Parts: sequence; structure tokens; C-alpha cells
Amino acid sequence: MSPIQLQGLSAVAEDFDAFALDQYGVLHNGTELYPAVLDCLAALREAGKRVFILSNSGKRKEPNTARLAGLGIAPDLYEDFVTSGEVTRAFLNGQPDALRGGGDKSGPLRCLPLGGKAERALLEGLNVELVESVAEADFMLLASFGDSPPSLETFLGILTEAGNKGLTLVCANPDVTGITAEGLHPAPGALAASYEEAGGSVIYVGKPHPLVYRSILEAVSPMPARRVLAVGDSLAHDIVGAAGAGLSSALILQGIHRDDLGSPATTPDFKSRLAALTRRYGAQPDFLLHGLTW
Repeated sequence: MSPIQLQGLSAVAEDFDAFALDQYGVLHNGTELYPAVLDCLAALREAGKRVFILSNSGKRKEPNTARLAGLGIAPDLYEDFVTSGEVTRAFLNGQPDALRGGGDKSGPLRCLPLGGKAERALLEGLNVELVESVAEADFMLLASFGDSPPSLETFLGILTEAGNKGLTLVCANPDVTGITAEGLHPAPGALAASYEEAGGSVIYVGKPHPLVYRSILEAVSPMPARRVLAVGDSLAHDIVGAAGAGLSSALILQGIHRDDLGSPATTPDFKSRLAALTRRYGAQPDFLLHGLTW
């Protein structure tokens, strides 16, 4: 069955009790909100819907909440902001032995952060020691490239050495590409995928992997998962992840697939383009939306 084209969420609002909204590509482009987003969020809350922001941001909840507030989305427009960074922090707080390999299991985990401030913020207050070299590390952590992503080649030497040592890379943002006002750019998931393709071990925390959905499903329990509509712009992350967690899904067309798909109204082969992409990723959305509108 083909996805249903919607003009806005009001057409299906009665069928869902909660909404899990992606951030980049759905609410904003990193610099400004998309049109009608504030009105849509207000309408969802007025209709008594539970609204969650579910983001593959490798940063913690607080800076993401502050970013939304700076763009004009007040915290009272949603119930909670779940980030893959926050879920990663909880995972590392459990001191998983799987990250130690064959090393000493008595002391704190030793982490080599590959990014910068985002990784250090995730680890702040945890019993995890920051180190500066592969030789000292039990594992590597990558959460964010910041606003100016470096070339992936920058990390080639470190990853080669880490692969030889058998280090695991914990990736707190599985996104392969990110969306900004200037267009698409590489995201941490691209580096993690490169390491994995070379034989390295990677633990992904974030969509489409199931751990990041747990917070929302536990919060809405005993609500059936199908009564939660996940809205996102990535087939590989938002739509595949929703399907794996049992959620319904809507694909935003103005996001990262806008050049691949075009528009149903102006692209003659839109249906065949969409069919090819859904076959590629192995998941199909229930609904299509140009943007987040009520």
C-alpha cells in the first residue's frame, strides 16, 4: 500500500495519541524554523496530544532545548526532548564491560573523544577517564562535529590505529548526513560507517537503533506503539527506526530526501523515485508531508 499524502497532521490527529518529532529537517534547518511549525505544535498540544522531540543529536538535552527556545519553540510546546546523546550518557554510566575488551575491568573506563565539547559534556560527572591517545583508550566516543564538520580524512590515522587495537567506537549520532541552511554535510554516522566498513566495531545509539525509542515508549506505556506517530525526514533513520520500534511514521519531503524525491505535485516520476528509495532502505512511511503543518 502506498503512503498517504497529507496536507497536515490534522487529517490523522484522531488516530494518534502521541507524536515523536525529529528536529533537523522537520522543525528547523539549524538556523531558522520552517513555516507553520509553531502553529502545528500549538495545535497538537491544544488537541491534547503528547509531543516528544526525538533527535539523533549527540549533545545532551539541555543545549538542544536551549537551541529550540532560541529559535522560538518554548519548552511548553512539547513534553520531553530525547536525544541520542542523553541516551548514550546513560549507557556509558552503566560502565559496560563490552567496551573494555580484554582490558582491566576494575578501574573506570578510559575514553578517547573524537569530537570536542559535545563528547566531554556527555561524560561530565561520569566515572569515565578522558585520554588523549588510542594507546591509552578502552573505547572511542563520537557525538558531534559541531557547526563546522571536519573532513572525514582528518580521522584516518586515528581510526587505523584504533582498528589495529580493536577499539570499539560508540557513535552517539548515527546520522550519515546533516541538514543546515547551506545544505547537507557529513554527520558522525558517516565516520562510524567508514570505521565499521574497515572492520572496526561500532555501537550506535540513536535512530534507527531501538535503544533511543525506549524513553518514549516507557513514557507513554501502556499506549500501543502504533498510536505514536514518528515524523522525520530520513528514511534510513526516522522511518526504518519507527518500523523497528512498532511506531507509525510520516516522512517529511522538504528534508534530506528533497533532491532525491522532488515533490508529488511537480515531479512526474515521484512515485517511482519513492518506491526505489523505500526498497533501498527496506521501510515505507505510512504518510507523506511536505513539511510539519497542522
